[in-house]
Amino acid sequence: MTKSVELCYNESKKKGGGIVQKIELEQMNREMTASSDAMAQADVAWLQTIEQAASSIRRNAQQQPIVLLSGPSGSGKTTTAFLIERFLDRWGVETHTISMDHFFCSLTPQQRELAAAGKLDLESPARVDAPYLNTLLRQIAEGQPTWLPHYDFRTTTRCDKWRLLTRKPGELLILEGIHALNPEVVTLPEEMTERLYVSVRTRAADGETVLHPSRLRLLRRMLRDKNFRHRSVAETLVMFEHVQAGEHKYIAPYKKRASISIDTFLPYELGIYKTLLDGELEAELSHPVLEELRRMWDKVIPLPLEQVPSDSLVREFAGGSTFQY
Repeated sequence: MTKSVELCYNESKKKGGGIVQKIELEQMNREMTASSDAMAQADVAWLQTIEQAASSIRRNAQQQPIVLLSGPSGSGKTTTAFLIERFLDRWGVETHTISMDHFFCSLTPQQRELAAAGKLDLESPARVDAPYLNTLLRQIAEGQPTWLPHYDFRTTTRCDKWRLLTRKPGELLILEGIHALNPEVVTLPEEMTERLYVSVRTRAADGETVLHPSRLRLLRRMLRDKNFRHRSVAETLVMFEHVQAGEHKYIAPYKKRASISIDTFLPYELGIYKTLLDGELEAELSHPVLEELRRMWDKVIPLPLEQVPSDSLVREFAGGSTFQY
């Protein structure tokens, strides 16, 4: 039976085989500004969710030493993986986290031109060098010294000898990436893997206006792209349709393979995005998704970034994280 580890707020309902939460914007504003430690309390609740997932992984560590963690873009996969690793390390279960992004194939000059023109499917599993990935995963599982690669998103090239990893008996490996649950990409025997799916499952509502979780993840992408990938809000919006199509085609079909599901929503994140993206969303840009965001935007109370702890999932997108991505 699927174990569901969910961060729950307010109203819940079943949708698409999973639990969908809904919280009213007014309630969020009120709760996140009620006291100076309201945001810290939200992070405590979030870490309790992560601890539950880590505890489940620890129970199955001997039989399932490889943890596959998947989720759509902007779901907070990397921070979730690092937080799980931190819990396991503290419990004496040495854990290593690697990102599937580093196994992307380098783009040729022609592919870079197509990508810039929006004519290259950047969400496709074909971007992952699957034979190379699985060869290295098997070496790691067998305890062989293995050189891990590094992918540079600025140059869209991969270096194949970046860091040496030797997994010792009893240690765990977390592999996080959008295609981690796709059995055609990761071909390890199913019985040796624990599988997690993370995404935003909470909808923010303001009367009849309900913000879909994909819009919250879009706000995260806007921040990440601005801070780390030198993309404007306009460029992120241009890619949004392709990203969503890729989610439906390449990621969602495999989420039912997960034994653990985590909602990565934090109740203060809209307030942080209000602080950091306000001028960006009010710019002279025309896009249906922006219009949807703007219907709620004026009522969001901005919150100070300095109150967000360095190990918060929001830091993955806003910057200043404890973790090295």
